[in-house]
Amino acid sequence: MIKKLLEKSIPLNKTSKKDLFDLLYNMHYSLLLQIVQQYVPTNEDAEEVLQDVFIKIWNNIDQIDVNKNITGYLFRITRNTCLDFLRSKRHALALETNSLQQKNLLNFHALTNNTASTIIENELIDLINENIKLLPEKCRLVFIKSRFEGKKHKEISSELDISTKTIENHITKAIKHLRKSLKDYLPFL
Repeated sequence: MIKKLLEKSIPLNKTSKKDLFDLLYNMHYSLLLQIVQQYVPTNEDAEEVLQDVFIKIWNNIDQIDVNKNITGYLFRITRNTCLDFLRSKRHALALETNSLQQKNLLNFHALTNNTASTIIENELIDLINENIKLLPEKCRLVFIKSRFEGKKHKEISSELDISTKTIENHITKAIKHLRKSLKDYLPFL
């Protein structure tokens, strides 16, 4: 079913919309929550912001082009939703002297600088791609099929004629490599 969603020529019906939404939710929820928690003062607020993010995704599910950079799209929605939240709290933040709230105000200003955000996002994407290229060929291929193409282990197994356990080992190796390589850039990994 998901493979059909990835074909641009098939219009999204109610069932496929839910499948696409579920796929996006399951694949990106944890990472998006960690990103939101970098900008929002409390876990409750972070959960609320992330709920708003997924509501926006659901409301715009028809406009999602699965052939484009969905991760970048999700990051932009998340960033903009954080901005909306911080804007709504800006007045209260200006009145408070609490250091956590001052940090949030600084994060708000950093997020509103679209040029800097775009540069940082592009640098990070380039750095991730460079580190993926450093992986051994088979490991890189398995990781790309799993994480970027969204394929299940069984699909990859049949395509590459390797066991699912080997696939799990390659993915684990790739994630460890990326965590080690990107620890200074993505402290939440």
